[in-house]
Amino acid sequence: MASSVDARIAEVAVTLYRVPLPRPWVSAAYTITHHEHTLVELTLENGLTGTGWSTTLGVAGAAVAAMIKSYLAPMCIGRSAHDHEALWSDLWRHCHQPGSGGISAIAVAGIDLALWDLRGKLAGMPVRRLLGGGADSVPVYASAANLNLAEHKLVEQTKQFLDAGNRLFKIKIGSEDADQDVSRVAAVRNVIGSLPLMLDANQRFKPGEALRRIAMLERFNPVWLEEPMLSEDIDNHARLAAQSRIPIALGEELSSRYEFWRYISSGAVSYVQPNVHKVGGISEWMKIAHIGMGANLTMAPQGALEASAIVASALPGCYPIENIDSGSFTDQGILEEPLRVEGGRVHLSPEPGLGVRFNREAMEAYRAPSDLTVSIVDRQKYINEKERDGGGDSRPAGRSAV
Repeated sequence: MASSVDARIAEVAVTLYRVPLPRPWVSAAYTITHHEHTLVELTLENGLTGTGWSTTLGVAGAAVAAMIKSYLAPMCIGRSAHDHEALWSDLWRHCHQPGSGGISAIAVAGIDLALWDLRGKLAGMPVRRLLGGGADSVPVYASAANLNLAEHKLVEQTKQFLDAGNRLFKIKIGSEDADQDVSRVAAVRNVIGSLPLMLDANQRFKPGEALRRIAMLERFNPVWLEEPMLSEDIDNHARLAAQSRIPIALGEELSSRYEFWRYISSGAVSYVQPNVHKVGGISEWMKIAHIGMGANLTMAPQGALEASAIVASALPGCYPIENIDSGSFTDQGILEEPLRVEGGRVHLSPEPGLGVRFNREAMEAYRAPSDLTVSIVDRQKYINEKERDGGGDSRPAGRSAV
């Protein structure tokens, strides 16, 4: 393993890609045609590079990339990859000025994943092993942002998922017409029989309407109703959870362990759904997971298949992870070695680090137009700190590129 000096970060590179989805996502809240992936590369003084990423749903990728390049990257230069927890905390505190959560949390996540990739490579093992996970594959559930599909098309899609070996399913609800939602859920239930079915409303309802919809849907025995109301509304979620015969799932729009604790402690949620990117990365995700497990709740990673598979493999009792149609890097054709998903399971890479290698040639057509390269640190300050800590040569300080 490299020493703390050898493991110091010398360069930070940030590159934004705007990748079209093979099929658009349509829910009660949005229509999405692209994903924006911000790749973060941290290069150590010994030349080893760790790659992380943050994903946004078609918007704000440029803001995330700019946040990393201009505001967070300077804090990484000269820090040791072994000083991961302290660096993460410093980055998070630094985000209080522009506002923690949201874009700030997504930006921190890109750096956090790159740090985990470095730590895995330095240790010569997959990150899931560092986290304590022994599984080489984890179960998935088939999910799709499919509110736009006519009912017969929804049935066809569900049959395709079933034929591919999936045994758990999630569909979108939240139509203006409540009877239409009921009809669609009934049609899917008819296809899958008694297999597990989850429903996702994407924050569509007011409290009274949420309770009315639950009464109409509970006969289909869904595993959960996801995001029935605005994610900021803790009190009404707690009241709804106390009355609902369908368990409540939420968390993809929350950003920190503190927000999750307020939901958990108020009894507002049964299935806890942090998104790795939106909570600042794997480091914070695992802390949230321990809070949820401490309350005897079920963790259910939301989206972000490649990162979610890693944390889920390290977490006993984790719910199967979400495999959203068109949402994985494999579906988007941007990996050198696609993750294998078959028989309702995703198989993880045995490579050291995160095990995700992007196909830069395939991605080049999706690179965002900005290719600006700027200095991100005071070069002399970096050299002085290296000499003070016993560092080697005085190479120029890192640069950040978008």
